Amino acid sequence: MSRKRIDQIMAGFGDGDAISNAAVIIRDALRELGYDSDIYAPPDRVSPSLRGACRPLNGYNPPGDAVSIYHYGIASPATRVFLAAETRKIIIYHNITPPEYFDGFEDSVAEQLRGALTELAEVAGKAKAVWAVSNFNSSELNRMGVGPAHIFELPFSPAPLDFPPDPEIRVRLSAPLKTILFVGRIAPNKRVEDLIQAFAWYHKTIDPHSRVVIIGSNRSCPRYYTMLRMMTGDLDIPNICFEGFASPGGLATYYQLADLYLNTSEHEGYCLPLLEAMYKGLPVVSRSVGGVPEAMGGAGVRYEDLSHREVAELVHLVLSDERLRNEVLEGQRERVRRALSRNIAAELRSLLDASL
Repeated sequence: MSRKRIDQIMAGFGDGDAISNAAVIIRDALRELGYDSDIYAPPDRVSPSLRGACRPLNGYNPPGDAVSIYHYGIASPATRVFLAAETRKIIIYHNITPPEYFDGFEDSVAEQLRGALTELAEVAGKAKAVWAVSNFNSSELNRMGVGPAHIFELPFSPAPLDFPPDPEIRVRLSAPLKTILFVGRIAPNKRVEDLIQAFAWYHKTIDPHSRVVIIGSNRSCPRYYTMLRMMTGDLDIPNICFEGFASPGGLATYYQLADLYLNTSEHEGYCLPLLEAMYKGLPVVSRSVGGVPEAMGGAGVRYEDLSHREVAELVHLVLSDERLRNEVLEGQRERVRRALSRNIAAELRSLLDASL
């Protein structure tokens, strides 16, 4: 007798992507529970290095007693495949970025996000259950008339961060500069301009021997990236380093070389890089929005309604006050311990029992 199947459907499957990493953790946990389980994504939306880790979406042909889990956050051809499958359905809601952030920068992306909002009720209506990766996302679903949702906090694995250092990056960034790090898509909701302007204050008035390192792909919003580069030129501040996409080994190295992680994002459904930075031993300072408080879990330093200058001063305080820094790091170590102690397989078993 064949084993039951629970597969995951993705709009894309990429290196360094938090949702893709979560899908791998879920797949492995489902296999541990005794299910046959694979990940399916459109081939043109899969990183070349990951093609062996997922299956092409156009080959998705599950048996009728299978379960399909769909990671939902943007309009995609994957939605039609999910809806057409004669399976029991679950969606995991990862948040839909408000389309207004992309208006005037990348109207096609804004349209995809609006499409996801339009289709959400239909997709959720066909599902046996809706899971949300944060209470913030669950509350958002409730406001849109979708739910109730089960909470399945975005899982975290340190495996992508435990690569050996990249020697080229270590040499290139070997100058003894205080290093502030940001990791994430270069997209308007991330408010990277606030990060740059806060760093401008820090560099000009507090520590000229400093740099900010910005890691992330600019493919989702090239015009926004261009605006950031123009603003950087206008500010005439050195040591603003746009490093682009980082391989797993490169990402681990950037975390190792940094002194502090700063997140100025204005909209987040969860924000896994905050946990990554904590795992790598960096004090974390973040704007307190959306799912950020849940990701930080009471650790790190959160702020609201601060000017760029005040953010710079907060960064300086965390970096210069040894007692405060040690207290922050100890709290973060406890947060990481809790994240790593989760039994994902047991959580999934309980959720599947409640959902199906």
